[in-house]
Amino acid sequence: MTRATLRRGLGLVFFFMAMPAVAATVPPVPTGLESLSSATTPEAVAEAFLGIPYRKDGAVDETGRYTLFADRSKRFSSPGLNCSGLTLEASRFLLKKNTTLAEAVRDRLGDSGPGAPDGEDWDFGWDLILNISEGLERVFLMPGGLWLHPDTASGISGRDPRGWDIHKDATWKELPGRLKPGYLYLISLSAAGHRKGYGLQHYHVGFLHVAASGEAWFHQTTSKGKVSNRRDLKSASGRDSFKRAFANTGKNRKTMLVLEIPLPE
Repeated sequence: MTRATLRRGLGLVFFFMAMPAVAATVPPVPTGLESLSSATTPEAVAEAFLGIPYRKDGAVDETGRYTLFADRSKRFSSPGLNCSGLTLEASRFLLKKNTTLAEAVRDRLGDSGPGAPDGEDWDFGWDLILNISEGLERVFLMPGGLWLHPDTASGISGRDPRGWDIHKDATWKELPGRLKPGYLYLISLSAAGHRKGYGLQHYHVGFLHVAASGEAWFHQTTSKGKVSNRRDLKSASGRDSFKRAFANTGKNRKTMLVLEIPLPE
């Protein structure tokens, strides 16, 4: 990746205008999410996903059935999602793009799998957010007022760039002001040494949208939290809670990539 791939301000507008359109699709509504049928705003769509129980490896397939990422033959009659399943399913409705499970888990650079130096699925979160947004206008928000376009930058991977240091004061002086309504933000959190047998790992994902009233709601789910939840990253209390939840361990600093995607009209 070279410095020339980082752009300021409106430097990406003309590229965006040339992007091919992706046909809008209406995903099937799963059991327990019936309110999505009448949701007419991004806020209503995102709020429909609050309180869904956590399920290890839990996902929804493109036909609206609850299943598992690793075993798509499994079927569940009740809702249950992990962080990746929540992010994927919410994105389907927010972006009006019914990404299949096979598309969502594609190893983009062929650098994962058994025997991979950093672990079998070390960059799963990185792959996931880029696979979900494939074919759409998108940029990584980078510190210092910069943008990075993942489709034109050379040499990017799950290793570089890693985005924002969660525990730097500079992050929270800048990032909240760059989050705005009309966009979906897909988040991948990474850390080195987070899990035994792994080097760097993109270990957690979530999604963020800015409400018309100004809150920047970060949505996620974890086994510890038991159900999907949200924090307002434009509020001091929300940021403090977020930093506590993703505290550094030892010398390993947690970072997050923020991928910005315009919401469809």
